Amino acid sequence: MKKLYILLATVSMVFYGCESFLDKAPDLGLSEEDIFKDYASLRGFFDESYTYLENFMCREKHGNLRSFVGLFADEMATLDNNANVLTLHSGNWLLTSRTNTYEIGVTGMTSINCSYRALRIINRVINDHEKVPGLAESEKNELLGQAYFLRAWFYFQLIKRYGGMPIIDKVFVGDGDENIPRVSYHESHDWMMEDIERAIAMLPDAWDNQNTGRPNKVAALAFKSMAQLYDASPLMQNGLDELQVKGYDTERAKLAARSATEVLRYIDRNIAGVDCYLMPTSEYQSIFYWTDPPKRQPEHIWYNRDVTNTLYTGVMQRQTIRTFFLYSSLAEGVGVDGASFCAPSQNMVDLFEKRGADGNYYPISDSRAGYDLQELFEDRDPRFYNNIIVPGEQWGHNNGVPMYITTYEGGAAAEEIKTLVNSSKRQQTSYLCRKYIWPSANQYEDEFTLYRFMSVYIRVAQIYLDLAEASFEATGSATARVDGCDLTAEEALNVVRRRAGITDLPQDIVTSPEKFREAYRRERAVELMFENHRWWDIRRWMIAHELFRETNPIKGLRATPKDPNHNSVADKSTLEFTFEVIDVVPESRSFQMRNYWYPFPQVDAKSVTNLQQNPGW
Repeated sequence: MKKLYILLATVSMVFYGCESFLDKAPDLGLSEEDIFKDYASLRGFFDESYTYLENFMCREKHGNLRSFVGLFADEMATLDNNANVLTLHSGNWLLTSRTNTYEIGVTGMTSINCSYRALRIINRVINDHEKVPGLAESEKNELLGQAYFLRAWFYFQLIKRYGGMPIIDKVFVGDGDENIPRVSYHESHDWMMEDIERAIAMLPDAWDNQNTGRPNKVAALAFKSMAQLYDASPLMQNGLDELQVKGYDTERAKLAARSATEVLRYIDRNIAGVDCYLMPTSEYQSIFYWTDPPKRQPEHIWYNRDVTNTLYTGVMQRQTIRTFFLYSSLAEGVGVDGASFCAPSQNMVDLFEKRGADGNYYPISDSRAGYDLQELFEDRDPRFYNNIIVPGEQWGHNNGVPMYITTYEGGAAAEEIKTLVNSSKRQQTSYLCRKYIWPSANQYEDEFTLYRFMSVYIRVAQIYLDLAEASFEATGSATARVDGCDLTAEEALNVVRRRAGITDLPQDIVTSPEKFREAYRRERAVELMFENHRWWDIRRWMIAHELFRETNPIKGLRATPKDPNHNSVADKSTLEFTFEVIDVVPESRSFQMRNYWYPFPQVDAKSVTNLQQNPGW
């Protein structure tokens, strides 16, 4: 780890003001001689690019403030009156100037601007590395393998937001005279794939413990599969001048299925030093946080191990937990900090299947599930109990006395939240996120820093889900096998279901193309919930405008205790409730067809020759 993010001392002098990918070449305050003096100095310069990787599990790292990634789509509601997120929800993304609006703006430390900055650094390394005197072949390969991977990764962050981009393969002068026309998404993807293939050929199978966090060969293989699935998806079939709901490109989907198979074969070969596998059910919860000192989990393929950044100190970790996931009385927050947690939606709760009388699991809309709203927490997919905290649940202790989640009507937490958000009228959903936290992470037991969160971009279960989607969309059948693949879509999906502890898909769902598509998308939403996939999935599938058709599409739960004297009941977990699904009224998701692609801020669109704006903006 010691060299992963170590930079030359002058690196702290970098990047002031608003910049775009056309700004002059970065020198980080260093002279040409400093950068290319030797291998160590060039690697230090290059390693700055790692600091621009998205870290969605840390508050304020990329201008996200108190906004967790689940807020972008239909996974969560926010109790914080955060203007940045509300701008996103309004659908009014066209900026006349660059602002700090998370995900849409291109200033500060947003993902978009981070990509621009990183690409400038990486292109300089790729194009000018031969200036280093005496650079050994092994040093060259080690550096370029990472550079090609990261150039593709940061470019992918741009095209999945904007669509096809100019080919960014050089360091631009930044004099405003560049003529860099955009190309289609497929052309952008095909150029990016050249870098991924180079990375696969050059990256090692594994890094030593001091360098874990750098991409290895399996990370490049997995990224290839993921990028190809995006490239095959409906949104990406649109040209620069159109936005229509289209089908999958079946040939490109076949490529994605074969690449996912290649990843799984690589993992199955159990190459020495590559500790990567689908973790068993008994270890499921440990997938989502890591211990201190840090240790990656075997299911993590590509992730951000940013523990050296000052924002990952104990204080910031505490703030991350309390403002993302916990309300004031649990999290010692006051004012906005005490009311800003991100509340899981009923929309997501409804995606967890239920065990029917025959022992099989079904969607709650299926009569065989025997779903009853008044018993909605019973016999659900085990991942429900891993992901969601419900009203009345026992959670932590205060001086040895059990505490409870009192987000039900008349409960202490519910009343506290109403008071804190009185001016903004934000509304809770009754749920809390459990996936990344543990009961003793509260202000009374003070174990906020017992574990460190990490942003995981790709893990093993996702590869099975990618394979299931790609195989089905390539063949139109859940039981057909793409040439060169080992598993059908049904078989790949059932691997993930069995690990979760639920039964295989019922055959009537397997044999119905419409129901199977709903099944793999539901499975993906549940398995990857709150992991920065849902927003990108509903856009690339082109279903966001349908999901957000209602004025208030985000739903919550009103839980009303049956006992009028519930406040005097010591053990709140014994309370019984009546349940009602409600509209979370302040939560809008204004999403038009134009919102499938982000717009270029007007300041960029006007200043660059042939930088074509996206449709509708």
